[in-house]
This record gives sequence, C-alpha cells and structure tokens, in this order.
Amino acid sequence: MFLYKKCEVCGEKINKLQKLRNIYTLKMGEVLQCKYCFTYYKTNKIVESFSSIYINTGIGIIFWFIAGICFAILLPTTINQNVKFIVALLFSFIFLNFINFIIACVIPLHKTQPPQKIHKQSFIYWVAMGILAIILIAFFVGFLGIKF
Repeated sequence: MFLYKKCEVCGEKINKLQKLRNIYTLKMGEVLQCKYCFTYYKTNKIVESFSSIYINTGIGIIFWFIAGICFAILLPTTINQNVKFIVALLFSFIFLNFINFIIACVIPLHKTQPPQKIHKQSFIYWVAMGILAIILIAFFVGFLGIKF
C-alpha cells in the first residue's frame, strides 16, 4: 500500500504518516525512522527545494483562496453570500489538505544518514502561525466586505 515504505535493511513496513503532521512536513525533509533497525529515511533534495519554494512564497495560501473562489462560483446561489464564501473556503481547505495527503502518500523516500539534530517547531511557533492565519482571514473578509 502507498501509505507504507518498505525498509531496505530489515524489510518491515514503515508508516509514512507516523504523525498527522507528516502530511505537511514529509515533503519538507521530515526524517522517518524504522522501529526495528533504526534506519532513517527522507525525501531527496529536489523535492525539499520545491516544497520550500511552495511554503516560503505563500503559494499554498494563494491556492487556498483560488480554490475558495472556484468553490464559491460552483455553490448554488440560493445560499446567503456570506455563508457561501465561508463554506467555499472550508471546502477549499479540505480539498488542499486532501492533495497534501496524496502527495505525502506517494512521495518517494530514500535511505539517509542519521540526523545530527532533529529540529521541531515549538508550540509558540504554531500558535503564532494560527494567529497570523486568523488575521489574514479577517483581513480578506473585511476587504471583501462580508458582514456577519
């Protein structure tokens, strides 16, 4: 199955989605470890570079709004415009997460050296990113003139 990587050393299956965040971080160079022989696996540098361009330039947010606008066009017009826009953004968020899930499942992993130091983002970083996302959503809702 495409959710697993067969270990090249011991032959055991390694779950690519050991943690839910691997949907996003696996393509950015997250290191997976075999539980039996402790071999490390990660993506190659080309995939990491494309992923860093995608993340650092904010293309994901742009895709989210484009998909939201497309879903808003496709939704029936009998729905209130404010609710229609919010539902469209929710559908686009689910759609882009599904695409990230598919990418994480089919991404090739290669054997690598043990990492010197695994860098994990702190809780404060994720809270700050969540606050930034809320501010961006509030900005676009205000910019579009949506009233609740």
